[in-house]
Amino acid sequence: MAKQAKEGHITEGRLEEGLRIRNELFIELIAQVLHEQLVIERPILHERMANLVDLSNYDDELKDTLYALINKL
Repeated sequence: MAKQAKEGHITEGRLEEGLRIRNELFIELIAQVLHEQLVIERPILHERMANLVDLSNYDDELKDTLYALINKL
């Protein structure tokens, strides 16, 4: 069972940047899934994307925005 993705809130000043990064993470994750020929469910997708954000060097405000955007997928 996938762990619950972190909650966050969208900071208006970081929305564009957050959307761009979320899209890049999504494409990266989908490429990995296709390469591994996996089937991925929504909760797993949220968890794996949140894990990528956790490992990133983004500041806390941007990470919070990214978590909120990931949960909107």
